[in-house]
Amino acid sequence: MSDTQQGADWWLASDGKWYPPQQEQQQATYAPPAQGAMSPQPAYGHPQQAYGYQQGGRRVGKTRSPWGTWGLALITFGVYYAVWWYKVNEEVKGYDPSIDVKPGMATLALFVPVASIVTVVKTGERIGRVERAAGSHAPASGGLGFLFALLFAGHIIYYQTHLNQVWAQHGSPPEGSPV
Repeated sequence: MSDTQQGADWWLASDGKWYPPQQEQQQATYAPPAQGAMSPQPAYGHPQQAYGYQQGGRRVGKTRSPWGTWGLALITFGVYYAVWWYKVNEEVKGYDPSIDVKPGMATLALFVPVASIVTVVKTGERIGRVERAAGSHAPASGGLGFLFALLFAGHIIYYQTHLNQVWAQHGSPPEGSPV
């Protein structure tokens, strides 16, 4: 087929298929998986997204076990918690670049008494904002996250569960998968 048969705005992708102009951005933002990684094709004909890949202009985060995350935070005496906190804030910013957060500062705030309360509440609000952008009708609440934080660090489970729901909409693989 030539571009005159499809129209001047259609473009030929590397897979040999012609795409209309509205699909150009979606196709152009997809990055193929690393060599040896599997990327199954869903029924819709669009490649399934893996952690860190662009989908519709959004960076998809990593699905983690909420209870596993909570357990690792306790077992490592908070070391994994700090790493997880940084990654969560980084993933939220990657998903919605309009969210103003510096993951390093949000993590450092965990170690300052009043700032730790603020970062727990603000991160919950950021997660809620990501959920609203993804179309969720029951987004996370920073206030509720703070209350869960007072109960055996339950905010870890609460926040990771909400993030997993967003990542699942984009086909993010669970933690430990080979992608």
